[in-house]
Amino acid sequence: MQLNFFERLFILSPVRAFLQNHLEARQLLKMGGFIKGARVLEVGCGPGFGIDLLFSHFGAASVDAFDLDPKMVFHVQQRQNKKKRRPLLWVGNVRHIPVADSQYDAVFNFGAIHHVVNWRASLAEIHRVLKPGARFYCEEILSRYITHPLIGRLMDHPQKDRFDEPQFIHALQKAGFRIESSRQLGDLYLWVVATRA
Repeated sequence: MQLNFFERLFILSPVRAFLQNHLEARQLLKMGGFIKGARVLEVGCGPGFGIDLLFSHFGAASVDAFDLDPKMVFHVQQRQNKKKRRPLLWVGNVRHIPVADSQYDAVFNFGAIHHVVNWRASLAEIHRVLKPGARFYCEEILSRYITHPLIGRLMDHPQKDRFDEPQFIHALQKAGFRIESSRQLGDLYLWVVATRA
């Protein structure tokens, strides 16, 4: 599901970049550690702030990334060209990642999966593209945020079959992940680091 006008404004804003840098990435780094020299995939990369963090904070050697929105992918290409980086970028869907099995040392999700109607299929697909023993670093928004009477009207999220922390953890385990660490911020946000068993 693509972003609406309000979501796009937020995703492209300096506020989003600040939160991703100072809250989300730092929390995931504390929980899962560095991935120096790793080949990494970011799903639902948005404007590409996460790509910068994967290189600067986590130590990735290479980053592939995709987003459902062609405008976001174009935005990422412009940003990365200025930095003289050449990540592999494409327009794509997290339920059908067009790469062979067991390709990545780590996969990152900075809040994209809650946009997916069949979100469980996305977890199975992420599991498939990870190497055995590789890690999934995940930050997500929980159902209480998505179905909130005000936020639900401003943001264009699927409303049915949304997940809370136990449901998401259970779905990860069912997809074949071993949970290494998880942390919640109230009933709104969840961070998880999981390993492909």
